[in-house]
Amino acid sequence: MNVLSVGDLDRYEREFYFNKTVSFSSSIESFISLQENKFYNSLLSIFSGIFFQTHHYYFAILFMVYGFFLVNTLDVFKPIRLSKLNKFGLIFFLGMFMYFLIRPVPNLAFYTGGIYLVFNLSNYFKTNAKKYLFFIFFVPLFHIGLTIFVILPIMLLVFKNRVWFYVLFVVFSLGIGQSNVVGVLGNLAESNSGTVLESKYNAYASEEGQESLEKRYAENGEKYNGKLKLLLDIQQAIWYFFVPLGMLILFLQRKQLLIASEILPLYNMALACWGVSNLMLNISQGERFLFLFSFVAIGVFFIVYVKTRITLMSRAFNLFLTIFVPILFVYALMALIASHFMISPEFFVSNLIVEIITK
Repeated sequence: MNVLSVGDLDRYEREFYFNKTVSFSSSIESFISLQENKFYNSLLSIFSGIFFQTHHYYFAILFMVYGFFLVNTLDVFKPIRLSKLNKFGLIFFLGMFMYFLIRPVPNLAFYTGGIYLVFNLSNYFKTNAKKYLFFIFFVPLFHIGLTIFVILPIMLLVFKNRVWFYVLFVVFSLGIGQSNVVGVLGNLAESNSGTVLESKYNAYASEEGQESLEKRYAENGEKYNGKLKLLLDIQQAIWYFFVPLGMLILFLQRKQLLIASEILPLYNMALACWGVSNLMLNISQGERFLFLFSFVAIGVFFIVYVKTRITLMSRAFNLFLTIFVPILFVYALMALIASHFMISPEFFVSNLIVEIITK
């Protein structure tokens, strides 16, 4: 697998070889000093460097962990065998699968933590076992930016399936000002001087950090070709129009589509993720949280479709899916094609594990 140095992968590679040049004790000391924001990646880098000479094996482990959580999450989102789906259902499932397959790889630490979060939320929905809510408290170990999601287990335990609470949380998150969110983060950074919290606040939430990132995004945007701009426009339409519209339709028809099909708990989890995402949109790269929420919401749409397509038909929801699913599939296919620079053509016709290790 010809993985180029893109996004975080470049930093992971440098970190791997840097850790091999310093003593094990020095690496561990840097790790426990809370200077790192990706504790899982850093610790795995340190220990894999002991056994392997190149970063390819380290990357192989990272991708396998990411793939494990993604595949098992999709298994929860797939309440029936794929062979029992009609053609529309298969296109829907493939669109959902490809939506979260390749594009998150350049920000692998964040999205590994994100899919770990979704994995535990979906399993809590499926089993009602509280251990999955407990596991969510470990999500900051993947990426410090995901720390805000530790409020989800508390919300789900305290407010359970009171859908109006989660609706009000979404409304509140839409109305809160950027200065309020940044102010809270600034106070946390000030009280944790010298740690990763301060460095991440300075990079993403502070006025200087946001200006610097916005300037970099604008410069990169000038280099985009027409196809990439179209891909991003479709992505924005999914995030800011189609997914909220689908969530609204489900809420308005909750008795017919959510309560009757026992999907309400997962819908509430999606609302909670939506509220968190709205809060984090107030800082740079906050749209990554919206990507996570959208994936959860699409999973909810798919389960509702499977459970209600025969016995609980909804004209409004079916019309929504008739328009949304082709757009989702086209977007996912375009995103997969746009990621061709990250992988070799042989990736699609050879053994994945062999490609990762040997190239």
